[in-house]
Amino acid sequence: MRFRRTNLSVCAFLLVGSMSAAQERTERTDNINLFQTYFQDATITDLVTGEGFFQYGTYDFADVIDVAAQVSIPVAPLFQVSGQVAFESVSPDAGEGESGITDIGASGRYQVLQGLTPIAVGGFITLPIGSEKIGQGNFNFGFFGSLRHHPASSPLVITGTFGLEFFETVTGRVARINPITGAIEFETTKGRDTSVLIGAGVLYPLQSGVSLVGEFNLRTEGDYALLSGGLDYALSNGGRFRAALGLGLDDGAPDFALRLGYGMGF
Repeated sequence: MRFRRTNLSVCAFLLVGSMSAAQERTERTDNINLFQTYFQDATITDLVTGEGFFQYGTYDFADVIDVAAQVSIPVAPLFQVSGQVAFESVSPDAGEGESGITDIGASGRYQVLQGLTPIAVGGFITLPIGSEKIGQGNFNFGFFGSLRHHPASSPLVITGTFGLEFFETVTGRVARINPITGAIEFETTKGRDTSVLIGAGVLYPLQSGVSLVGEFNLRTEGDYALLSGGLDYALSNGGRFRAALGLGLDDGAPDFALRLGYGMGF
């Protein structure tokens, strides 16, 4: 009888220790944001966090540079809102380049399940304030569900995202005569495409404060598939240095992408 009680005590101790270690890893990786699906993730920040970053992408027809800022704000213990805006420069292979402000992206998400496999649902919109010269000025919106799974026996974190997105697209241009000036003006006509987002990723925290971040995102509309790998380095001042490389696997994604950023909580 005493032997059985000892075994039960040892098993209970090991179980509690394993759960405690898994919970510690969960809290540590919750501060690590994904690169591609910053808006569509399962974590909820407990601080106001901001990140500025530089991003360079090469496409078949142009090179694109973005200097961007994004922020996340906890509204309630299980709900947060996020926003992003950038200054973008587009240099086409033929013709003159253009630059301007992008549309403002905004999202909100609510964590419906906590623990070792948190799940969040939410949505996003873009406010069409950007320059049409760089293809902005579109009202897009979508909905998503995301999860992170923390295996109890491994520091690896598995992420997944499924979303339904609605993008405004230019379908043509219509010429008309201004009745006041008599000048010929062109108006763009727009339609809307529906796309499914499927995302998967892994986070692997190392002992030195560096975490590996790998992601693959696929969109069914626009021939978009992007594989990326990056590093998130927690600095002693509370900031985070973040860097990632991306490789496009379809025509709609950049052939090559480079991203460098710095984030901090307030």
